[in-house]
Amino acid sequence: MKRPLAHCRSKAGAAAKAEAEAEAEAEEENRAKKRSRYYCGDPKTMKEKKKKPRDADAARTISEETEEQSMLLGKREKSKGTVELFSDLPLSPQTLKALHENHMGSLSMTQIQSSAIPPLLEGKDVMAVARNRTGNTLAFLIPAVEMLCEQCFSPKNGTGVIILCPTGELAIKVHTDAKALLKYHTLTSGLIMNGNGWRREAESLVKGANLLVSTPSRLLFHLKNTKGFLYKNLKCVIIHEADQIGIDLRKEIKYIFKLLPKKRQNALFCGTPSEEMDELALFLFKKKKDNEHHILVTLSAEKPKVNFEMVRQCYCVIPSKRRLISLCAFLKRNLSKKSLVVFSSSNSVQFHYEILRYLQIDCLHIHSKMTQQKQTSTFINFCKADKGILLCANDIIDCASHLPSVDWFLLYEPPESPKDYIHTLGQVVASQEDRKAHPILFLMQEESKFLQLLGDMGITLEEYQCDGMKLLDLSSRLEKTVGENYYLNRLAKDAYRSYVSAYSSKSSKDVFNTKNLNFQSVAASFCIPCPPKVDLS
Repeated sequence: MKRPLAHCRSKAGAAAKAEAEAEAEAEEENRAKKRSRYYCGDPKTMKEKKKKPRDADAARTISEETEEQSMLLGKREKSKGTVELFSDLPLSPQTLKALHENHMGSLSMTQIQSSAIPPLLEGKDVMAVARNRTGNTLAFLIPAVEMLCEQCFSPKNGTGVIILCPTGELAIKVHTDAKALLKYHTLTSGLIMNGNGWRREAESLVKGANLLVSTPSRLLFHLKNTKGFLYKNLKCVIIHEADQIGIDLRKEIKYIFKLLPKKRQNALFCGTPSEEMDELALFLFKKKKDNEHHILVTLSAEKPKVNFEMVRQCYCVIPSKRRLISLCAFLKRNLSKKSLVVFSSSNSVQFHYEILRYLQIDCLHIHSKMTQQKQTSTFINFCKADKGILLCANDIIDCASHLPSVDWFLLYEPPESPKDYIHTLGQVVASQEDRKAHPILFLMQEESKFLQLLGDMGITLEEYQCDGMKLLDLSSRLEKTVGENYYLNRLAKDAYRSYVSAYSSKSSKDVFNTKNLNFQSVAASFCIPCPPKVDLS
């Protein structure tokens, strides 16, 4: 429908000017109607438009719990004209250009994107359940950026969107994607997380971060302590990977919600449904009077089973005193590859890191005794590298939401049970993108029964010859070096005590029993001639 031109003015040229203004106004109105948003574009007033009543069945619930249900829902969505391409969405040219230039998304959208983006663009609350690596990040970043763009946000308007992530590593990943998506926009973004300098973060918040990615505890800190942090214009809160949020973080999030403006759009993304997620969703959406504005999107809630038959799994049985030199020999042969080595404790990681450095084998290391900032920067550097070695404690692996893609995955110290082995291996295999990880399980002769337990669960490993005979003379040299260096000697003893303590605490006593250990040989693997005393009580 053509809009009437503005009233003619008496001055010369007024008609042409009025016509241009009318065309621009009509174009803006058509764009707003096409997007079906509920907010006006005045950054000063930020008032909401009156919402038209909608039928209850407008709130779509998409589920793939059974194949038959998926087919029926697919037919229903196609009949309604479900969008399948990014170009079908009413996105700004800047966003589309960034998507194609950075290869962040293909021409066709994933299921979670095609199901979650349209209702989010309409300003509705959404709870999405979909496994990782299915396009979840873009599913909420695109609507967030488009909302800020339509609202004409600028730094002076403060923060309009907050994205909460359970870990710093995940927050950095989301912020990196957000910056790529904002490349051709004038919007600003910010990242605040534990381990960073809070003064620098406070300065960026005062200047104005339109799209803010944060961990819960650090956001709560700035909400309480940073003066000039403008968040009264907040329009949307998104919780990413909510199923990874523990009890303490959930308490912090509930407290954060009480400090934020009540009138806002909410979105919750998680990998697996649970009672804890239902509780958090109930708290997040409880103030909505109309259930029609809360949309549940459920796509493959259960994580896909990893096909272990497609993965070449290996093991090598090595005498305890030769474990260290065998590891060094393997890493020296594969310096051109990307390897991830897992240990049972932080002390063990630190000791082996120093030993490899002494042998001039470049490597990185991560453990829980390091600062969050150091852990995050090391993790990102390793992910970006084409080759290298990362030494990591298994508690970091268990808590990590995303693991790097590697060529070799070495379990230098076996997990507590076959279930833990399957869980850890599943994490690694599921994270592979451009590489195909080859796992190798290091075992001592006393632990060979662990292979039978894996066989009972249908997991078969083939033997890998890890030859360290050429470096046998290295063992005595390392033992002498560790004995003469106070720092290395202390690290070796701490690593030995941590290893024995962790060994004694394992539940599978048929496999891991300290009574079967040769403590002299175990100490030799840490370059210690005499085993120090360990209190196992």
